[in-house]
Amino acid sequence: MYCDLRSAISPDATIMKPVTTLRALPPATEVAFPGLFGWSPISTGSLTAALRLDRGLWATWRNRGLTPPALPDAWFRRTTGQPRIYRVDVVLGWIAARRGEEFDTLACWRHSLLTGFEQDETDPSRVRAFARMYAEAIGPRLPGGVAFTPAGFRDYLASLLSSK
Repeated sequence: MYCDLRSAISPDATIMKPVTTLRALPPATEVAFPGLFGWSPISTGSLTAALRLDRGLWATWRNRGLTPPALPDAWFRRTTGQPRIYRVDVVLGWIAARRGEEFDTLACWRHSLLTGFEQDETDPSRVRAFARMYAEAIGPRLPGGVAFTPAGFRDYLASLLSSK
């Protein structure tokens, strides 16, 4: 059976679906992840919402190998839907690289320390140590019911000390 939806809405109505391409991503400097720091883990749902992307489009990009690398699945307890978890600075660096722009991970972390904790730190080893300390204080549970395994949280914290 055929149903003409135009008659129910308006004869001139057009369904518009926003077209988002990799080239249309905003500059990394214009992307905000409210309540998160540069070193914070972020779920696919929060990531796509902040970038105003369709989750299906993100999944297509991921399957084609176009997205930034997610944190290892082994770091997290199993949950329904098996969400992918990324790190904010890795996502921002990926966006900058896609646009041909420079991105400095430690500058991103320094900005998070300054805006989130009023700490103006320039020594890279201290910036990493503060990021690790604040990540540890937040704990292994993420919004949306995702949680690190004990070994995964330990590895995540260790990765903050060795980040570039």
